[in-house]
Amino acid sequence: MEAAQVSGSRFYRPELDVLRFVAFLLVFLAHTVPDSEDPRLAPLLKDFVLPFDVLQGAFCYGLSLFFTLSAFLICELLLREREITGTVKITQFYIRRILRIWPLYYLGLALGSAVAFLPGGHPTDLAMFGWFAIFMGAWYSAFHGAILNPIAPLWSVSVEEQFYLFAPWVTKFFNRKSLYGFCVALILLANSRLCYLVKASATDSRIWTDTYVQFECFAAGILLCMVLRGRLPGIAVWQRSILLATSWSCWLFASYCAQAPSKSLANPPFWPYFSEYTLAALGSALFIVAVLGMNPKRLPAWAIYCGRISFGLYVFHEFAIYISRSICEHTLALSSLAYCMEAILAVGLTFLMAALSYRYFETPFLKLKKRHAVVESQPIQGVD
Repeated sequence: MEAAQVSGSRFYRPELDVLRFVAFLLVFLAHTVPDSEDPRLAPLLKDFVLPFDVLQGAFCYGLSLFFTLSAFLICELLLREREITGTVKITQFYIRRILRIWPLYYLGLALGSAVAFLPGGHPTDLAMFGWFAIFMGAWYSAFHGAILNPIAPLWSVSVEEQFYLFAPWVTKFFNRKSLYGFCVALILLANSRLCYLVKASATDSRIWTDTYVQFECFAAGILLCMVLRGRLPGIAVWQRSILLATSWSCWLFASYCAQAPSKSLANPPFWPYFSEYTLAALGSALFIVAVLGMNPKRLPAWAIYCGRISFGLYVFHEFAIYISRSICEHTLALSSLAYCMEAILAVGLTFLMAALSYRYFETPFLKLKKRHAVVESQPIQGVD
């Protein structure tokens, strides 16, 4: 282990921007790659249905990586702030989070409400936007199931916001020993909630969107921050490769557990669910360790930039998929070519929308956020 290279009250690691981009790519693949029952793929897979389903399921843990990375960074920055100033400025924390999250989040909700009134939309679902507007989207998704609107992935933002309710307080008032205990309590809460939902025969979607269940990833991120103590893993390339392979193995096995036949029983056992969510959090933490401390000069500038605009990529990608599907379903027949064209168009639109949003919509708010920073954590286009 070696000390993190920071300048005064600054902590910025470009490799974590790359990691954000990787997390987004996994989520994007989870939402665009057709399942094995799709008529475009079924004839091609034949005896490879299970491996394909396991791989596709592993893409979903890009969201687990987002949660774990968020908890790691928030805890790291707040602990550094406490070390520098002797306290954590709660008001400043919430101002920074509001300026970073709320403008783009509410823009996404506004676009989603407009989509609801387009042909094929669901204007009767307007109550849903009220739930999302007060950051209760995760609970709405858990209780009402699938959402047929491009704002569907934004349920995860409400989970983040609920994490922010206690993150600055525990880092301000808890010592390191107490923080370890707090993480253990979070893990116990997550698994107790998971056990309750399994016993109640909740669907996989209901469990996945449950806020308390996802707290295990936040606990993993905080624990990783506590173990590293502000240091960078000084490990060789081959060791990083082993960590990445182990991380992927955790996710693949988690996906395999998610598809265990025993889950279809009337009274399914708890172990497949426990294994899935534990391995998802563990794999995410190992992924962070594998990239943390990489030489920034070896990282592609475009990947770092894509990590900076990753929030916009996440908010807009379902809108891009919605537009590309609307175009392709009227111009192309159902075929592999149609899927490829749809995917290419969705990728292009996602990056275009996110880049324009970052440059012309988000940057003014990020400049305001920078004024309230105690520990600077991210360059802003046109500022640094």
